[in-house]
Amino acid sequence: MFGTTHPRRLWAGLSLASALLATGACGSSKADDSGSAPASESGAFPVTLQHSLGTTKLKSAPKRVVALSSVDVDAALALGVVPVLAAKDPFSPDGVYPWLKGRLDPKRTQLIAAVPTIPLERVASVKPDVILDTGDFTAAQNYKALSRVAPTIGPLKSAGADSWQDRQRLVGKALGLSSKADQAVSTAQAAIEATKSKHPGLKGRTFSVTYALTRSQILTLSSDQDFAVQFLRSLGLEQAPRLTKLVKNANGVGSLSMERLDVLKADLMVAAYQTPDVQKQIETNPVMRSATKGSTYELADLPTITLFRNPSTLGIPWLLQRLDGAFAKVGG
Repeated sequence: MFGTTHPRRLWAGLSLASALLATGACGSSKADDSGSAPASESGAFPVTLQHSLGTTKLKSAPKRVVALSSVDVDAALALGVVPVLAAKDPFSPDGVYPWLKGRLDPKRTQLIAAVPTIPLERVASVKPDVILDTGDFTAAQNYKALSRVAPTIGPLKSAGADSWQDRQRLVGKALGLSSKADQAVSTAQAAIEATKSKHPGLKGRTFSVTYALTRSQILTLSSDQDFAVQFLRSLGLEQAPRLTKLVKNANGVGSLSMERLDVLKADLMVAAYQTPDVQKQIETNPVMRSATKGSTYELADLPTITLFRNPSTLGIPWLLQRLDGAFAKVGG
């Protein structure tokens, strides 16, 4: 989405640049490989699913589910479906995203590195009934090959444009659990409303969200269509005015030089960095030090900024809890 990082995960997975390319090894290969799923709802099958890559028909409830992105894993687990094979978190020692701890067991689910390429032989080896690939930014490149392995579900519009609600409902329909999908969406939305009620002082306060790959690649999530912007606005916050005027690329992403860091000035400043060295260079910059004075400056790790850019049903409550302290400082 930014054009300067690896095309598959980008901000969505935050496996940026060399950090992402270094994660080539596969995860646990001796898993239970059985998966599990609750009984599908009456009348759910057969089902025909329309998505951006074509039409997928499922005659019966899938029992062996493969999930090829973090949001696909999340959407399946939110329905009580344990995938037989799933994309791993490249930054976690056990390969499990932090918001899925206690829900995804590497002993039951094979975990694979789905970047820089999907290991098709590993996917085929678990004999899936369905492959969930709705959160893959390069899904179009893999769809034909994956469809030869098993019925494959791609993004509705695109991985970058689909909302977490629509994705959850699409996965729910594919797994014959539409009512559970609606319940899962309602639970996550209720968590957002609860945070908004808990911190009414957030209303009208300003925010900025930025991610720095290097000192010369400082990127902002500042488009009205960006999920990070929409998420914070759903809590009553408003984007820092100078960011709304920032020139953005075709994907709605703004970029800054070290001399322009002052435009990030806001009541809540969320910042993430590719490396500790980049963090030090920017945080010690006089312009950045001036911008953070009087602001609540929240340092975000990779999982946190991942969910800002690519929210998911189970990830949203985790993110809200993770940021509760910052929200309290900004909005009481």
